[in-house]
Amino acid sequence: MARGGKSPAPLSFASLALWVAGAGALGLALTAIVVAVLPIGPVGRAVAALAGIVLTIVAMGVASRRITDRAIRAEYGDYPSGEVADDGDPGPHGLG
Repeated sequence: MARGGKSPAPLSFASLALWVAGAGALGLALTAIVVAVLPIGPVGRAVAALAGIVLTIVAMGVASRRITDRAIRAEYGDYPSGEVADDGDPGPHGLG
């Protein structure tokens, strides 16, 4: 996301939404294909569809988390995910 030696591009919410929606659309498409191709009864297909929907939601969450973590690391430095850097300094935005 770096722009030729300049500071990294800020997080675009449109880009975030497109990546997450893309992950969801891909997950649902794969679920539909798997359910249509499986040679099992209706109950088995319902279970496969439910598993596909759950995995689609997980994929959307993973995509969102990765993009957001990457943007936070680019903006504030390389802190491990889930760790808060509390050095008493409120930061440049006063949101400490």
